[in-house]
Amino acid sequence: MRKKIKNFVALFLAVMLMVVIPINVNAASTTSRTITSSKAMSIALQPGKTGDSNEITFNFNSLPANAVVTEIKVDASNARNIGGMGAILAQSITITNPDGETKTATWGRGNVTKTTAFINDGARGTWSVYMTGRNIASPSSGPRFIGGVKYSSVKMTISYVLE
Repeated sequence: MRKKIKNFVALFLAVMLMVVIPINVNAASTTSRTITSSKAMSIALQPGKTGDSNEITFNFNSLPANAVVTEIKVDASNARNIGGMGAILAQSITITNPDGETKTATWGRGNVTKTTAFINDGARGTWSVYMTGRNIASPSSGPRFIGGVKYSSVKMTISYVLE
């Protein structure tokens, strides 16, 4: 009987150690790289109109071939108004990966948008971005209320793991 109790206690302790001290055999660490676009992203709209900015690109060709996306962040926080008295409400951002796959995300707070829409996609290559906005001035406001915004030094950060 004593031997059975000793065996049970030994087995119980072994199981507890396996639960308490997990061993992670395949721990992939996340790395990130940030690229600043050489062009500004700008939009100008008549009152009440919705439209798209110009498209800007980010060259991530220097990433390893086996880099796989975990998260994308686009920082367009360096913004200034251009044009008349109208105001542009940023609505969404559209991102295209190097394979030509396009996904749209809601514009982020503080002009910084994070998305995991491209998770597990290859990170290496040239990515492109444009935004969609709306001039919130009333359509009857007239041409003085043309609105515009220019986002300079837009940054894209790709967080990735190596497969």
